[in-house]
Amino acid sequence: MILPSTTLASLLLLILALFCWGSWANSQRLVFKWRFELFYYDFVLGLAACLLIATFTLGSMNSQELTVSDNMMIASYRKMAYGLATGVILNLANMLLVAAISLSGMAVAFPLSFGIGLVVMSVANFIGNPQSSNALLLFCGLVLVLVAVIVDILAYRSHLDALAAASKTGPMLDPRTKLPVRTPIAARGIVLSVASGIALGFVFPMIDMSRIGDNGVGPYGLAALIGAGMLGSTLLYVPFFINFPVQGDPIQVRDYFKGAKKQHFWGIFGGILWAVGFVAVLVEEASPAALRTGTALEAGLLQSVPILAALWGILAWREFKGSTQGVRMLLLGMIVLFAAGVTLVSLAPMYATK
Repeated sequence: MILPSTTLASLLLLILALFCWGSWANSQRLVFKWRFELFYYDFVLGLAACLLIATFTLGSMNSQELTVSDNMMIASYRKMAYGLATGVILNLANMLLVAAISLSGMAVAFPLSFGIGLVVMSVANFIGNPQSSNALLLFCGLVLVLVAVIVDILAYRSHLDALAAASKTGPMLDPRTKLPVRTPIAARGIVLSVASGIALGFVFPMIDMSRIGDNGVGPYGLAALIGAGMLGSTLLYVPFFINFPVQGDPIQVRDYFKGAKKQHFWGIFGGILWAVGFVAVLVEEASPAALRTGTALEAGLLQSVPILAALWGILAWREFKGSTQGVRMLLLGMIVLFAAGVTLVSLAPMYATK
């Protein structure tokens, strides 16, 4: 299998992961007329196809080393089961995130989901191994992340209140569709984002459980198992959201076949972009310890995903268009607080008590 052979390659993989994971949701914004439930079918098809191709190409190259086939022969069934279960949980987190994006936008859904996920994962890791991180740095960083989440919620609520007040003078029109804009329900998007974050917080610990040990699953085999778990669970998750939609009326699965080629293309492309970032993370973390990027920089880059996604939402998609100066200051404060919190959390393992 192909693994990074230099520290520079490891760093480039992390930068690729940051870009892909912070940018894939733009594909959802590009199909704004397409219900997120139907978008997700294309998304997971692109994702699963990309993971499968990566497994049987990059994972099978360099036959002088351990290939994905060799690895799967020695991996235990329990480790494989952890991989499949990880795919089911990760898909739930991602599905809830996509639903939240459809309601609240990238600038709200990503910081809330990833922020809560970071808190859940960090606290669980600290309870299991208190010596792994400096408690003061870790919990100060987590407090800053939680404050950033609260500030983001306040900015969102304030913006919606302003939209609701403005709508009393007449309906606002979406400049892309020229249709009236329905003011979203703030609580619904927030709850979905938080639920996504809680599920996301268990993903990386489960990935570690599936790959540690001599009988653990390698990065490419793990990518295939997680992809299979995500593809299979989509057949359960999407029909649920179709019949119990978070917004609008229930639709039919057959409506998927009424989509335009452009809509299907962007859904598949979004899944491919997500999968490329995911493979980059798995491969980088499986590289030899001597070649891996520093722990703090690695964690900092991966945990900066919601900052990049929020910037996409604010600057490219103008999700807070027409907001007051106070709301804009809150958004700026959210980004600064989140970045500061991520920095402290990333540095905490370096100053752990030995």
